[in-house]
Amino acid sequence: MSATKITTILAMLILVAAAGAGTRAHAAEVTRVVSALDADDTWDFNLTATWLHDVKTAAVNVEQETGTGATLARDLKYAQTSDVLNLRVDFGVLWDVGLHVQAPLVLYDSNHLDYDKDVGISNSTFVGTFAGGDAATTPTGPGSRVFTSPTRKGFENLGLGVTWAVFNQRRDDTKPTWTLSFDALLDVFKDMRYDPASPNGNTAVGLGYHQLIWTTWVSKRFRHFDPFFGASYMLPIRTNGSIFQDQGGGQTAVNPQQVANAVIGLEVIAWENAARQQRVTVEARAHMEEHFAGRGYSELWEPLSGSSTCQAGGTDLTGCRASLDQVTQAAVINGVTQPTVTRAAPYPGVTDIEAYGSFGGDLGLNVQVGPYIRFRSLFGLSYDEPHFITNASPGVPGPDGRVDSNNPSQANPTYRESIDLPGRRFRVEQSETWHLVVEGALMF
Repeated sequence: MSATKITTILAMLILVAAAGAGTRAHAAEVTRVVSALDADDTWDFNLTATWLHDVKTAAVNVEQETGTGATLARDLKYAQTSDVLNLRVDFGVLWDVGLHVQAPLVLYDSNHLDYDKDVGISNSTFVGTFAGGDAATTPTGPGSRVFTSPTRKGFENLGLGVTWAVFNQRRDDTKPTWTLSFDALLDVFKDMRYDPASPNGNTAVGLGYHQLIWTTWVSKRFRHFDPFFGASYMLPIRTNGSIFQDQGGGQTAVNPQQVANAVIGLEVIAWENAARQQRVTVEARAHMEEHFAGRGYSELWEPLSGSSTCQAGGTDLTGCRASLDQVTQAAVINGVTQPTVTRAAPYPGVTDIEAYGSFGGDLGLNVQVGPYIRFRSLFGLSYDEPHFITNASPGVPGPDGRVDSNNPSQANPTYRESIDLPGRRFRVEQSETWHLVVEGALMF
């Protein structure tokens, strides 16, 4: 079922639910908030553990020039599996105001690339270009493995946040529950890198940037229905020494991708014992995201990464791939342009990624055993729109409207013709991710 159909069905259910009379009850799970200083409850304290299991697959295709223009050719198949245990503590500090601390622990994260060819055995464009046609990487069949990433694990970030319920239906059943949240996901752990000279030398999962996230949720229960809506925006902030560096010159994109998100959903109360604070609800939701253009970790970021044997800035090109890790430019010293020379410039791996949208839906079950224990589970699927993952601009045009690739003040230092030139770019298609979420919480 398409995301549009899911959204339409949920909207219809919300309209039907709104026709019923209101009752005094808890809000949807997404608008749950801790509190403090209540007459019958001095403070709230919640401990939550959430397991997230994701399986992603995608086709990595490549542009190829023909007599009539560029077409897309099948090249690689991508697959990734990850397991994350998110540990979170919420504690009330004021009336309907809570602070929270969370730490997502990546238990397992690994990906691989396989050949994707219609018939027969042939080298992929990617391997033929960036592995030099090495016989060791020649496939032995249509499904042969091209690349396997290291198995990554560890803490991804440290999250600090605050949530405020502007309105709370539990206190006033004439109003919806409306929450506002701000989260700072701090990149305080080791950042992930990939070095072909030491493939397992870095198994970290840090992203190399902080994330500032603003979120709002609104829910309103009507008898046995509790519709909700949410939206969020994520602003990344690069950290010092991260893989996202401003290399100067004509670099046109530096920062990681920003993300905006919207969710519409519905909880159906299947069973409830309000006196004992017990209930079972079925949850359905549809969501959409916009990933703005920017630099990011694409499906090819590890295979594209340069080797530590390629020493940046020097003229010794040992270990430097000609198509990715070398640039030919004229240096400017004291305002004087020097002779053109080829220098080592190991590719950082992260690329300029085209803006794209994601759409999906989830279905789940929520069980509150009593006043102190609750469980939640969700299962869903999301799709990414097709998008280019190597999409850097040549640089900043000069007075004549052209970019002089030999002029360091105009040329984009992250641009590579072998992957960014139209007719050679890589594009992700058929990208889908299956999600499984299982959550348990203790509430005091």
